[in-house]
Amino acid sequence: MRMPSDSELTLLFEGDEQQLQQFAFVYSVIVDWGEEDEEIVRLFGKQLPDETVEVSPTDKGLDVTYNGQLHSIALTFTGNDRYITIRGFQELIRDKYEIRLFEASYLSDTHEFLILPKRKWEELDARYPVRSREIFRVIDDELDFP
Repeated sequence: MRMPSDSELTLLFEGDEQQLQQFAFVYSVIVDWGEEDEEIVRLFGKQLPDETVEVSPTDKGLDVTYNGQLHSIALTFTGNDRYITIRGFQELIRDKYEIRLFEASYLSDTHEFLILPKRKWEELDARYPVRSREIFRVIDDELDFP
């Protein structure tokens, strides 16, 4: 999957609600509250150009291989695992990429996320500080399905 262009990102931040929805439809990773954790990792991995991501379940959670390095994500095998997986994957890619939640999807049982290079998020936050906070929510320890 390709990353959005600078002009598409400009439309996202400067456009109307319809353009925001179209952008989200094309570029978001959609995660249902009941999604399998392996599938979450696969969906996010597909969004990363030039990166390799493999995942396999273990009796303690997930083993994720990111660019040849093995990482483990411990799960609780409860409904809390969706965001444990998301935060765990965010931790693996944090040097190059960041995942953010589309704020409009927060109160739904299906959350939409955007992954961008970390530098791109920094540029967008500097250029559109208020709009960035309106459209996106940073993944933190408190975030979960409502």
